[in-house]
Amino acid sequence: MKTSTGITLTDVRNEAFDTIRMLKEKKIDVKDAAVIKELLNSVIETAKTQVLFLNALPQHVKNSLSTDEAKAIAGTLVDRDAEMDITMHKIGESQRKNPLGK
Repeated sequence: MKTSTGITLTDVRNEAFDTIRMLKEKKIDVKDAAVIKELLNSVIETAKTQVLFLNALPQHVKNSLSTDEAKAIAGTLVDRDAEMDITMHKIGESQRKNPLGK
């Protein structure tokens, strides 16, 4: 089961800023920028819906989901900043458990 499209919130932000830059530089017209905006909004709305769905699940169902299952439900957008926070937390936990890397 594929858990993520590989599109992140960082990617969405970057695309939005690239679109603004290209519009200012007259590399695209307003019509093209509007189409890009609508596509980005669709990605964001999908992510919001997935989060709302996860939040609406009863607690016992959430507790029974594996990490992969939860990611499959909310996997369209994963913010790289959040991924970094999780990774840094795991590294910190590992270092606290094994301070000298033994």
